[in-house]
Amino acid sequence: MNFTIDIRPRRQATLPNALLQIMGVSVGDQLEITIKNKQALIKPKKQIALEALKAIQKAFGESGISLKQLQQSD
Repeated sequence: MNFTIDIRPRRQATLPNALLQIMGVSVGDQLEITIKNKQALIKPKKQIALEALKAIQKAFGESGISLKQLQQSD
């Protein structure tokens, strides 16, 4: 799906509601934009956080250390 967004004189743009729904974001959410070869990749910051959490959970599961052992490491 493609969207066209106009940049207004004050460098502002309005994102279409359909785009926001597809991305799962709403007013107040933050977006991260990564530029590579003049192309933009837009990701919701909460998606990035969830991906990081999943990576941590996977690493924890693969470590063989129990939650109790981890808590005792203090």
